[in-house]
Amino acid sequence: MSETKPAQPNANVDLLDDQLGYHLRRLSVKVMADLSDALEPQKLTPADASILFVIGANAGMTQSEVGKALGIFRANMAPLVGRLVKRGFIERRTIDGRSQALKLTAAGAAACRQAKAAVREHEDRLFGSLPAVAKRKLVKEIRALWQRDDVP
Repeated sequence: MSETKPAQPNANVDLLDDQLGYHLRRLSVKVMADLSDALEPQKLTPADASILFVIGANAGMTQSEVGKALGIFRANMAPLVGRLVKRGFIERRTIDGRSQALKLTAAGAAACRQAKAAVREHEDRLFGSLPAVAKRKLVKEIRALWQRDDVP
């Protein structure tokens, strides 16, 4: 059986080497794949876990408030929340004619704790070699970039 050699860098790839967006996309793919693998034993997606985290920390938020906090389109929130309700992780309570407050159930709180542990392990696996100061600085700088209002 012959082994294939790793691809050698070529001029086209080298042209991308100084492009921050290119490296962020490559890192994002790697991070999301590892996070998905980490949450798979619980049959949760990264979006599911994020929703559990936000509701767990902010019981009583509406579905639209959770979506806005996470940057999830309104149309996508209904099926995501519906799936978590069906699994018994979230319960809804009517607060006015149309709005419903969301709260974790006991099973949802347990799933949230397990997901947080999986995310901590994932973060340590991928970013544990970074000094804490460097990690905080990266988070601050990257957050500032995606929160800019002058970029779509």
